[in-house]
Amino acid sequence: MDKLSVIIVTRNEERKIKRCLDTVCWADEIVIVDQSSDDDTVKLSKEYTDKVYVVDPKGYCEPDRKVAVSHTANEWILYLDADELVSPELKEEIMRVLSGQNKNNSYYIPRKNIFLDKWIKGSGWYPGYVLRLFKKSYVNFSDNIHTDAIPITRSGYFKNPIIHYTCENIDEYLYKMNSYTSILAFQAYKKGVFIGSTNCIIKLFLVPLSRALHKYLFQAGYKDGFYGFIIACFTFLTVFMMNSKLWEIQYSDTFNMKLHTR
Repeated sequence: MDKLSVIIVTRNEERKIKRCLDTVCWADEIVIVDQSSDDDTVKLSKEYTDKVYVVDPKGYCEPDRKVAVSHTANEWILYLDADELVSPELKEEIMRVLSGQNKNNSYYIPRKNIFLDKWIKGSGWYPGYVLRLFKKSYVNFSDNIHTDAIPITRSGYFKNPIIHYTCENIDEYLYKMNSYTSILAFQAYKKGVFIGSTNCIIKLFLVPLSRALHKYLFQAGYKDGFYGFIIACFTFLTVFMMNSKLWEIQYSDTFNMKLHTR
């Protein structure tokens, strides 16, 4: 039986971390990289593992996945977020891989997203496969927000999902949206994405609208009723906020450059 390391990157997750860790306490090793939480996340995590490493906050978890992997002792890695759970059925699938019943070095796992206590099956949210079980020598990582691990060789697919509690209420969703859109806007700016007078209507209205309609109509968000409609509205707002913040960064940078050249 191969051994398994579970890695989790945290930031102020005292309300969720125990629920997550209870579902993976069977693993051979748990490694937690905490981005300087100012709540009891570290204290609670140490009840499950002595491998808790505190680092500077980045605003999102992706940059510290490689840090977490660097502290693991085993080749097989299961990556989770603090708001995710491993079901008993998924555990059994993972154990079969660890026992040698595998032909791949990495596996995509479906994700069952719970939004305001409802399992969302439309809007492109399910099965929403994510690469979460892998041998650490067979994947690469990107530091960009909301990016998955990148397999080097062929990957397999699991049947049973990770259970993901996206948010407990609208306030939490809006808080995450505000934080993530700021990061996405900055990353887009670094890539040279530009919003100006010639494309502002497209970027600030037509693109958000098309993304929202795509989720609601073509990805069957309507099948989840009012929940699907809310997700479509949030999709519009997310894209609009990201592009508005991108414009703000551009405007501020241009203004400062003009100011310094006077």
